[in-house]
Amino acid sequence: MRLCHHVGILGLVALGCGDNLAPPDEVPPDFIGQLRALPGVHDVEEQPTQTPNVRYYVLHFDQPVDHADPQSPHFLEKVSLLHKDPAKPLIVWTSGYWDYYLDHPVELTTLLDGNQISIEHRYFGESRPDPADWSKLTIDQMAADEHAIVSALRTLYTGKALASGGSKGGMTAMFFRRFYPDDVDGTVPYVAPISFGAPDTRYSPFLDTVGNDACRQAVRDVAVEMLANRRAAITQAAQDQAVAMNLSYTRILLAPAVESAIFSIEWSFWQYFGITYCSKVPLTTATDADMFKFLDDVSPVSDNSDARIGEFDAYYYQAYFQLGYPDDGGTYLQSYLMYTDADYLSALPTAEPAYDGGVAMMDIDQFVRESGERLLFIYGEWDPWTAGKFELGNATDSLRLIQAQGTHGSHITRLADVDRDAALAKLAAWTGVTPVLPKQRVADVRVPRLPPAMSRALRVRRLSP
Repeated sequence: MRLCHHVGILGLVALGCGDNLAPPDEVPPDFIGQLRALPGVHDVEEQPTQTPNVRYYVLHFDQPVDHADPQSPHFLEKVSLLHKDPAKPLIVWTSGYWDYYLDHPVELTTLLDGNQISIEHRYFGESRPDPADWSKLTIDQMAADEHAIVSALRTLYTGKALASGGSKGGMTAMFFRRFYPDDVDGTVPYVAPISFGAPDTRYSPFLDTVGNDACRQAVRDVAVEMLANRRAAITQAAQDQAVAMNLSYTRILLAPAVESAIFSIEWSFWQYFGITYCSKVPLTTATDADMFKFLDDVSPVSDNSDARIGEFDAYYYQAYFQLGYPDDGGTYLQSYLMYTDADYLSALPTAEPAYDGGVAMMDIDQFVRESGERLLFIYGEWDPWTAGKFELGNATDSLRLIQAQGTHGSHITRLADVDRDAALAKLAAWTGVTPVLPKQRVADVRVPRLPPAMSRALRVRRLSP
């Protein structure tokens, strides 16, 4: 008999050493037919997967561009489905961007041995109307997309459902819960900020104290050195990289792209790497090659290429319109900057929308504080986005937990034991399923990074008269 590590909270949660790879149920011969018969489903295809013991389907749902006007133009929204058993929990996952999770099970799916859908956000990836009416890229329209998808699938999946997502996807899960509070049985946003301004000034002070003093200063010193003394060498290295990788820089020219990448080093370092990477920060006397390698690892110039900028068009529009964005620090670099808004604002996919003044986000905040229930927020202590964390207020049956020294990749299973057990107890109570820790750490999906030039474009907007 294999012995398992047992952890509990007053007997409420039992964690095993199983690998959560129970085989899927016997799929009825007409299962694809059942999926195709669901309201709104345009097409279904079963696809091969290397994920053990699941069946993988890709669906496209027919969605109106404007849910308030069913006669408006329609588009197809992509959904990936990992099927195990209709009676098991259904994890409703959103990345907030395109569907790069595909057939990769997320943490909740693994813990609960559940089914999973990954919904591509409207106007990202394959799920963009053509032509795009950007005015319909709103949080309530996306919530209505999810409502249609979840309502249809829950006629087949009878287990409890949890809405979840990471970063912008966690925000999207929270927006969905605001507009359709009864569609799911709980919401688990990972590292999800909420910003109340354009910019929101809570973030810059956070960067002044994040991490430890020596590492924080070393990162800042490198950024100053790059802009003050290595600009030409780094720009040449980026040019050589562009030739080797066939990268184009027409929306944001190469020289401004380099400056924005350097400007974003501090934010990117603490968001994605953190304290474990401090030993990798080069000295200011390092070679040009070592400087460029560090920049390429932490805040790549190549993320500002035309192809990468295009992938984030919709995010840029949403940040201007409803989501707001952070005041991302960098005042110590101000005297070294050469480029202004004219060099960055072409990153926008369309004319700059008017900011809604924080109305949409304040409504979400009020919902959480006054009406929230069964919410589980996970944050990383040293992730800059944690400066914009949600406040629970009077939310009931809810938790907000922070992974010590955590980055933007913080997870439930990486929390301190007492916090992890509290989170797992909530999941058990909400779903009726005892979470089981995997034998091995679940591999992370490589999350696309926001192009530094987009962050810079948001910044120069606030500096403009």
